[in-house]
Formats: sequence, structure tokens, C-alpha cells
Amino acid sequence: MSKKFSLTGISDIALGKDLRTEEDVVGKKAGMTVLNSVSFFLAGVSVLFLVAFQINESVSLTWFFLSEAIAFLLIPFLARQGFEKAAKILLIAYADIGIVILSSVFGNDAMIQAFFIPAMGLSILLFDNAQVHLRNIGILLSVLSYFILDYIIFERISMSDSGFSLVRWAVLTGSFVTTWLIFNTFSQFKESAEHQTMELLQKEQELNQELSLKQEKLETYINQLELATEQLAKSTKAKSEFLATMSHEIRTPMNAILGMTHLLKQDSPRKDQIEPINILDFSGKTLLSLIDDILDFSKIEAGKIEFENIEFELNKLINVIIESFKATAQNKEINLSASIGEEVPNMLVGDPARLTQILNNLASNALKFTEEGEVRLEVEVVSDYEDAVRLQFAISDTGIGIEKDRIETIFDSFTQASHDTKRLFGGTGLGLTISKQLTELQGGKISAISEEGKGSTFIVELTFDKSTSDKEVSEVFDENKGSQSIRGLKVLLAEDNLVNQKVMMRFLERWNVEMKVVDNGLEAVEAVKENNYDVILMDLQMPKMDGYEASENIRKLDDPYKRKIPIIALTAAALKEVREKVYASGMNDFVTKPFNPDELEHKLFNYIEK
Repeated sequence: MSKKFSLTGISDIALGKDLRTEEDVVGKKAGMTVLNSVSFFLAGVSVLFLVAFQINESVSLTWFFLSEAIAFLLIPFLARQGFEKAAKILLIAYADIGIVILSSVFGNDAMIQAFFIPAMGLSILLFDNAQVHLRNIGILLSVLSYFILDYIIFERISMSDSGFSLVRWAVLTGSFVTTWLIFNTFSQFKESAEHQTMELLQKEQELNQELSLKQEKLETYINQLELATEQLAKSTKAKSEFLATMSHEIRTPMNAILGMTHLLKQDSPRKDQIEPINILDFSGKTLLSLIDDILDFSKIEAGKIEFENIEFELNKLINVIIESFKATAQNKEINLSASIGEEVPNMLVGDPARLTQILNNLASNALKFTEEGEVRLEVEVVSDYEDAVRLQFAISDTGIGIEKDRIETIFDSFTQASHDTKRLFGGTGLGLTISKQLTELQGGKISAISEEGKGSTFIVELTFDKSTSDKEVSEVFDENKGSQSIRGLKVLLAEDNLVNQKVMMRFLERWNVEMKVVDNGLEAVEAVKENNYDVILMDLQMPKMDGYEASENIRKLDDPYKRKIPIIALTAAALKEVREKVYASGMNDFVTKPFNPDELEHKLFNYIEK
């Protein structure tokens, strides 16, 4: 909308621009474009005649051409106020009147009446086919004007001075009336525009106030959100720390429970003791599995799960998984087996710990829900690439199966196949959720096929890089050979927990290992200074000096042999950051509590020659 009226707006009208919208709206209509152009052209011509007759001191004609000029200037304004048709008729009428006056002044010889022809053409240009009656009126006005010239003026029909004055004042009156109509309409439009402008300003103020209030509310919400986010971060950190602490505190006594249970099973128990020992062993491992599930689920939720990319042997990994469940399968008289396709490469690069965790969860579930028949793990190649391979791990069982309407939900958190399943078999319902999350975070997928009463098959697909090393498959560790090989090994145990000391002493005594026990890291450093040891088993959390600091001090000793003694960390926290800190402090390896006796024996055997 035009903010205020000025003479510069006349050029906009001449170009066919709408003063109210400042857009080329009217210019799209040919009739309005002609009206604008012709009006301002004739206004200019009228001004020229006005000046000429003023110089000739013809006062009457001066006023006539002044009125003509004003009329031609204001006709476009009239058209824009909704009087388009009237404005076009007025333009033709004033043009015809101008031709009549000029022809009467200059006479027949000047042939000014010939301009009636373009005047009739102007009617055709101004009105389209939809306004043919107005076009005809315009043409008729031009024809009538020509007859007035031909039969009245040129035939010298006498006209009195009073008659001539009447005609002159009629023309002037028409000009003034036209001017009054135009300015009156323009005034109304101006008042309307000012009113609309005031309304828009008032609305703008209201919107600004509303926007200001909303902005204040938004800032308040942002502050509240930031505070809530900060509190959530603190809560998440506190929860993670709590779970880590609880995991550590529970793993420490679990180390003693599982360790002693393992020793009892090897002490040739009586027949009436075998079942209680097996129940104790199964319950301890189940409790440990629950703790691991909750801790892993918390880490996945917090987005803190990380994956390694290291070389491992697939055959060995599968064998370890089968061996770990062999006792459970034998107790339930279930056949447990595994097969690996010939095309599957043995040496792979990926995260063996997470793969083991996924397969352990699925194998544990399969054994839990199978009372007779078999559980089988099969590994096949899905896609073989130049430097990678996508493998399919299928764990099938002949257990209770899953209802069709439950298959889509079994991977949800804290969900089991049915309420009876939870009541009969227990568990957190997190195993499948964790397996799904770990699989998908590594770019894989997991699915299930099941028929109620006939068993289930869980399928995992993961992609691994192919190993580029020439490493051969490592020999299977012979348990008896290991025990004989570490006989006489001198081991320093740094452990502050009395129960864990006793458990470790029982195992090392059984393996005929010479051992010295100290209660903290400070005593461990002093013991190394005073005596020579083949291996150090170092707990991490101890009073006076922890395992990290003790290892750093040992690595700084002057004796080159003592500062290179292999140090194996004993930790209840198997987190990646803990492992990184273990290696950063100078330790060689780590064993997670509760420790697997075979794993510990194997690690001692590996370091005996180093």
C-alpha cells in the first residue's frame, strides 16, 4: 500500500502500477495500460495548448485547456478507485471535446477533425469484447462530435455569445464535477487507507507484545529445559556410577562364590553333594548374568557402549561358547553342538567380546527354554567381499517356542514371550534387547523364527573385516599340560579382600604355584624390591596405594628384570576405560572377577616364558 500521496506517484500510474498494492496488477490489463498512457499524453498536449493560448492572451481557451489537463491527469486516479468504465468514457469524451474545440479554432483547413479516427480506435483499445456496448458508446461519441463540427461549426451556424458561454461553462462544469468526484473518492480512499494503517499498526503492536510474551515464555522454557537436562545428566551419571559400584561390589563376593564352587566340583564330591554344588554354580552364574545385563543395558541407554576392532579366531570363540554351556546341556540331557561352514574364514577383525556376549545370550535362552532335544549353533557366509565377510549365526532349539503375536515384541526391553515364561524361567527380559542393540549398533540385524511347541531359531547377521595377518590357529590349551607347566611359578598376589585372597590361594596351591600375598599396592612394590617374582596378580582398588600406581612404580624400578615383570590386573569392572587405564599404567593383561580358573591358568602359562 502506498504510504502517502505524492506527485511521484503519477509516474507509477503512467506505468500501470497500482498505488494501493505497489504491484504491476493493473498493467496486466491492456485497456488500463492504454488509459494511463493516453491520459498523460493528452494531459501533456493540453498543457502545451494552455501555454500557447496564454501567450496569445486567449483567456477563455486557457481555462478550457487547464480543465482538460486536470481532467486527463485525474482520470487514472478515478479508474483506480473502482470507476474504471466511467474513467474510460470520460477519456474519450474529453478527447472528442478537445478535437471539436481545436477544429473550431483552427478551421476546416487544418483538418484537425481527422483525429476522430484515432479517437474511435481508442474506444476499441480501451474496451474489450466483454464491454462491446461501452466500445460502441465511445465510437458514437466520436461520430457525434464529427457531425457537430460538420453541420454546426463548419456550416457556420450562428451561435450567440451567450450560447457559446453556455457551452464553455458546461465544459468547465464537467471538468470541475469530474475533479470533485475524483478528489472525493481519493479522500475517502485516503481516510480508509489511514484507518487501515492505524489498525495494522495497532495489530502490529499487539502482535509484538504477544511475541514478546511468548519469547519470555520460550526463554523460561529453555532455562527449565537446560536445568532439566543438567539434572538428567547428573541423574544419569549418578545411576551409571551407582550401577558400576554395585557391579563391582557384587562381583567381588561372586568371585569367592564361583571360585569356591569350582574347587568343590573338582574335589570329587559325594553323590549327594553334586546336585547342591551344581545348583550353587548355576545360581551364581545366573546372578552374574543378571548383573551384566543390567549394567550393559544402562550403558546402551546412555549411549556409552563402544566396540573394539581387533583380530580374533572364530573357531576358538565358538569352542569357548560351546564349552561354557556344555555342563548345563549335560545336566538337562540336551545335545549341544556347533558347525562352521568351510567357506567361513577363521581369522576375523571385529569385537569378539560383543560377539561372544550376543551368542551367549542366545545360547543361554535356547538352553533355558529347552527341556529335551538339542540346541545347535551354525555359522555360514551370507556375503563375501574383497576385504570383509558378512556371517550368519543361527541358534536353533527344540524348546517351547514363541507365540506368533509375541515374536515382534520379544526384543523389547523387560519383555518375555509370556507371563508364564517369566514366572517359570525367571530373568530380566533384557538378554534379547541387549543382543538386538549390540547387533544393530555394529550394522547387523537380528530376527527370530518360531513355532509354539516346536522350538525357535534366532538369526544374527554381522559383517567382519578379514584378517590380513598370516597368524595360524593357536593351539588348544591343554589343561593338564598347563598345570604341569606352571608348577613352581613364583607369583605375587596384591589383594586387599581376605576372602578373595583365600580363593586365589586355593587355586594357586592346587596348581603348585609359589605365592606371596600382600594387602595393598605399597606392600606389592616393596615385595618386588626385596624378591624376584615371575608374575604379579594386581588388584586395582586397594588402600594406601591402588594397583595403577603400584604398577607405575614397579615399571620405574632400577632393576631391569623387576621392572619388566608381567603384571596381570584383577578387576571387577570390565569397562573399556578401565582396560585402557590398565594398559596405560604399564600392566600387561587383565582378568575379570569373578575370574574363570581356566582363563587365569592359561594367562599364567602364556607369561611363564616372558
